[in-house]
Amino acid sequence: MKRFQLAAVLAGLLISSGMGCEQDSGDLPAVSVMPKTNIAPGAASPAQSPMSGSSDGSSPAPPPASATPQKRELTVKTDTLGSTVRLLDAESEEVLDTVPLTQGELSAVFEVTHVKPVIVEVYGYGITQRSEPRTVRADGELELNLGLLAAGEFRELIKSATCLVKMPDGGFGSGFLYGDRQTIVTAAHCVAAKNVADLTYTFFPDEDREVTFSGARLFFYDRKQDVALLRLPEPVPDDHFWLWSTEPAKVDSEVLVMGNPGRNGEYDPMYARTCKIAEVRPDEVRLDVEIYPGYSGGPVVLEGTSAVLGVVSYKIIRSSSYKEIGYSFARSGDIAADAYTQWSSLNSDLRDRAITRVEDRYTREFGRDLAHNTAGAYYGDSAVYTVICMSLLEDYMRYMVGKVASFPNASLSQRRILMRKFHKEYLADVAPEIAERVRERVSPKLRAGQFEKDYELIQADESVSEDIKKSLEKARTAYLSLKEAAETIVKEDKGEDRNAEEFQDYIIDLWDDARFYSEEVLEATASR
Repeated sequence: MKRFQLAAVLAGLLISSGMGCEQDSGDLPAVSVMPKTNIAPGAASPAQSPMSGSSDGSSPAPPPASATPQKRELTVKTDTLGSTVRLLDAESEEVLDTVPLTQGELSAVFEVTHVKPVIVEVYGYGITQRSEPRTVRADGELELNLGLLAAGEFRELIKSATCLVKMPDGGFGSGFLYGDRQTIVTAAHCVAAKNVADLTYTFFPDEDREVTFSGARLFFYDRKQDVALLRLPEPVPDDHFWLWSTEPAKVDSEVLVMGNPGRNGEYDPMYARTCKIAEVRPDEVRLDVEIYPGYSGGPVVLEGTSAVLGVVSYKIIRSSSYKEIGYSFARSGDIAADAYTQWSSLNSDLRDRAITRVEDRYTREFGRDLAHNTAGAYYGDSAVYTVICMSLLEDYMRYMVGKVASFPNASLSQRRILMRKFHKEYLADVAPEIAERVRERVSPKLRAGQFEKDYELIQADESVSEDIKKSLEKARTAYLSLKEAAETIVKEDKGEDRNAEEFQDYIIDLWDDARFYSEEVLEATASR
């Protein structure tokens, strides 16, 4: 009998230390108990608790009627935002307590007075995980994961949180659910509508499960930071994931960028691409790949997590050098977190007043904001076309030098004749192929082509000054000339080919005009 009791004591010690838990062999992750836990599954040894029964197997004596049940804290940790944690009676499966996880929460704390075994349940996104029945005798922790982020469903989860943002004029960008299923985060330059309620938000665009929402209200808008937050009238369905900012960005972190790239003013299906954080700056991160405009407003998510490190933006580098064009940047996810936390801490009346205040200011400055965004597009695209033209010129010089070098014994007069011949051959055979690649691969992915309707709205907007309108018109003229030069290899009006030096001077003059007049508009419309 003593040996039986000793064995039971040893078994109880193993169980209480977590060493006796079986590992789940199925597809879903196993339930694991954190170290130093005092939560014992199933029945325990009589050495562990006087409530576990007597050594002869008889039922424990009930506590005195006047005794107050002792409270124990059970902390349940999980890995998926937006999931719900429940505590159930193991025998009857009656729900004792429920904790929905909000914002960045990944743990729930239960005050347990239940003396019988309980079950912990975590559910969300169509998946439920349950613990084994256990009796809670002291404060402890339990980890119970849905396992979605580490599995193949990771991209699908991020996709379910990301939406296509469409503007009334046909423009588009991306956005994502943040903090809950009713808040949309996007880039401020994607909020391009005189009436914010006219913007639409489509999840799973061009798929059978496509669903569109509208009527969102603007409660945070910072054009300088290029971040905006909007509140939908009602939450989206529970099968949509949402994101949160849980940690700062670090150089070389692997991230996933989700959004809606497009070309020729039409969006493509939602697409994800992986890259790394190349640089971390205050309030922004630089990515090590080129991100196309349709991704603007989409999330930059730490690989394998739900942590938003940034909101895809668009960076303009102010420089007189055409070579210093913008990289792909994202604004820090902390900007969205601060805005969401501050607004959600207000009572209902103050929230409504904040929305009214933000939307009134947005409406008053709509024309100026549109001019600012349009000038930025002209500036950035002009820089791209300038680089293309100057690269074409460098390619031309290499071509000419290589051709002439193949005739080392030619006289000076013969070289002049040969150079004219090779010049015509280059324009006839090489340049058209380069121009075609520009038209088909580069131009459709740039921004300024999407701003023609916006340009017309700006010119008709009485709230925009005439000086801004004139400068914007000159910036547009230079941009269109650079675009034509890159797409056609420009010739003079009288039909004669430009030589290399003339072509270079022409391109540099156009770049100077595009940069100067774009910057005039950017300065005049800068955030006050």
